[in-house]
Amino acid sequence: MEGPFNDPEIPHGERTAYRGLIGGEEAGSGEVLVERAATDGRDLYRQSVIARVAGRAELRSATTFRRRSGRIHAEAHEMQSFGDGEPVSEGQARFRGVKVLQWGGEMESYPRDLTPLLGCAVALRGLDFEQGAQRGLSVWLASSVYWQVATRVEKREKIALPVGELSAWRVRARPSFEQVDNALDRLIESLMPRVAGHFEAEPPHRLLRLEFPTGPFRWNPIGLIEATEIAPGG
Repeated sequence: MEGPFNDPEIPHGERTAYRGLIGGEEAGSGEVLVERAATDGRDLYRQSVIARVAGRAELRSATTFRRRSGRIHAEAHEMQSFGDGEPVSEGQARFRGVKVLQWGGEMESYPRDLTPLLGCAVALRGLDFEQGAQRGLSVWLASSVYWQVATRVEKREKIALPVGELSAWRVRARPSFEQVDNALDRLIESLMPRVAGHFEAEPPHRLLRLEFPTGPFRWNPIGLIEATEIAPGG
């Protein structure tokens, strides 16, 4: 387990609009808003996400990150989903000051490198952006379940987006099975397509593009999320 992420110093009110494509066909849109707040003596980031899929489904989430001593860690997460305008599901989770049931039947605290999946849009902005840099993190999925993910900063390159051509760091991520079995980890690495994210080269390293598999096999179509509008905040 690794510690909290670097604080990327995101300005208050930063907003990014995205579009989603599957197999090259537009499938949805959304936006991410990051706000700063001070509550009970705590400095926080609050990331709000709205995603719309196929014109019928909608997802809304809010993730809170604590800011302290140049580091950030996830504190809480809530999410709601809707179908044709009707509520479908909702959930809330807290990650600090609680103990949850983990593998082996033990009650343990969450690791400090944990972030919800949607919260990665903020947490991974706290990577060390230099070629070859690696780190692991724990990605929370649901209930008390989280999984280890390995990341590697590959290189800095120019990418073409609807907002223009920008310089970005390419970061690869994959689920890690190293703690289960090294041979299994190498097998999964060879078989499963990795996730590739592009983060703006200059601080605060906004997420610009995310390429991901829509299924576990190489023949599953590729999903793509890319920035269509950028508002700096501040």
